[in-house]
Amino acid sequence: MRPKCVGSNFRRRIGILLTLHLAVLSGCALQPEWQRLARSADLEKSWSEAGQFRHLLLWNRLQGDVLYVYIEGDGSPWINGTRVAVDPTPVNPVMLRLMTAADHPAVYIGRPCYFGTSTSSTCKPDYWTFSRYGTDVVDSMCAATNEVASAHAAREVVLIAYSGGAAVAVGMKTCVHKLSGVVTIAGNLDPPAWTEYHGYSPLVDLPDDVSATRVRESHGQCVNDEISPPATTDRYFLENPAAERHVVDGCAHASGWDVHWNDITH
Repeated sequence: MRPKCVGSNFRRRIGILLTLHLAVLSGCALQPEWQRLARSADLEKSWSEAGQFRHLLLWNRLQGDVLYVYIEGDGSPWINGTRVAVDPTPVNPVMLRLMTAADHPAVYIGRPCYFGTSTSSTCKPDYWTFSRYGTDVVDSMCAATNEVASAHAAREVVLIAYSGGAAVAVGMKTCVHKLSGVVTIAGNLDPPAWTEYHGYSPLVDLPDDVSATRVRESHGQCVNDEISPPATTDRYFLENPAAERHVVDGCAHASGWDVHWNDITH
């Protein structure tokens, strides 16, 4: 009597299992870092359409009178500095990573045309390149922030921003209701000085007035930061003499800020 061959059916099943396993591994590898961080920190995801653009919202589920709004950096607006990226979403979301360790009520508000929205009808490449700190961007960020603050019944709002997000945050000083503070790290506080320093093309449609307001400001800067050197912000501090300036070492543009976090934010 001839033995039964384990043949084609067995091989087919093994092939299916291997395909599924590889698909799962591939999905994990391709998952954006912001999604991984949001899932691991159990952040609640939603969207705001209060302004001109659609904004990603990630909330840490904490409640309180003061709401901290986190604003990310520029991400990847350009490829090799010459070609416009199709999706500028940051590969390394520095602000989101810091927010996941926060012990205060916090909402991460995505900038316009980031986080999978770059192909929406209201978006065009200008909004993550030359106009990324412009009035349309700032106004929409303010609208989303005010909507979120109202939904959370916040009595005060503090903006916390990183890198290019700092330019957006200081532009928002005049249009966020109940704003009590602005905190930045490695911030581009003076875009014209920053573009001149690097020899970049000028950015356009910048808000007219980011001068002194009555809100508390605290800005952390890294002495060795080659992307946002402290010297490029000297004029900002001359025009905003009450703003606190913390120039620290032991850091880089995108790392080491957790060590100085308490000193900068309190």
